[in-house]
Amino acid sequence: MTHRDRLRTGTRRRKTSLASMAAVVALSAIGAFAPPANAQVPVRLQTPIVAGSTVLTSEGRCTVGAVLKRYGAGSYVSPIAAATRYLVVAKHCADRIGSQFTMNGAVIGSVTWMSGTNDVELVQVPPDIPPPQACPSYGCFVDRVPRPRAMGQVVMGPLNNERRVSMLAPGSPAPGERFCTSGSSTNTNCNWVSEPNRPAYWHSQEGLLARSTNATGVEAGDSGGAVISQQGNFYGIVQRGGRFLDPNLMQYLPAEVIFEQIGYDYRIAPG
Repeated sequence: MTHRDRLRTGTRRRKTSLASMAAVVALSAIGAFAPPANAQVPVRLQTPIVAGSTVLTSEGRCTVGAVLKRYGAGSYVSPIAAATRYLVVAKHCADRIGSQFTMNGAVIGSVTWMSGTNDVELVQVPPDIPPPQACPSYGCFVDRVPRPRAMGQVVMGPLNNERRVSMLAPGSPAPGERFCTSGSSTNTNCNWVSEPNRPAYWHSQEGLLARSTNATGVEAGDSGGAVISQQGNFYGIVQRGGRFLDPNLMQYLPAEVIFEQIGYDYRIAPG
């Protein structure tokens, strides 16, 4: 091999080596910016929708207070009707019939009922229906059974370990009982006690008051959130907080009032 041939061979080797290094660097860069394969969707943004889930409207961010299923006349007229669910939310989140609610950028339902006297409304959530599939000429069985997109559960637990648990039957807090809220801003707070005294500046006479014992109140985005026992019984929904005047104070609409208005054909959905 001549000296010139050796130079050409060495040049080709260096080019191959540099190209390999560039490929490794490029792949490393791609890996550095790619999302991890095990990236988890936050529990309040996961589906199916549950009490404590984060929802959006044209007015802003709110929280689901409870997921209901309707029983009685007409509720089983079709598989779609049987799989339809209803979200209990605060009316000030979207105070018009037909207002749409979204989650993760997708429309999940719209307002079908609003209270004439209280800050509460229902959002109807139609079920998920699997798309049709291609079948051979001799036919096939295709699973197109409507599936509910919301369940009778509630997000509860410590901040870094929140999970979905079954929401239990409606009730009300016993004297001295510590109970919880589940909101998209302040997460789970089980340090609430009933507050019998309504401040003079508290212009609303609606609902009941509770006071936080851990200096953590409710914030914007918690509206409509679930008020529950530490075991998961549905006590009501968050309506407003004390803000700057008394940040540890909260007003909630009791479950009893909600069911008196919507009717007892509605119950906590299966979870």
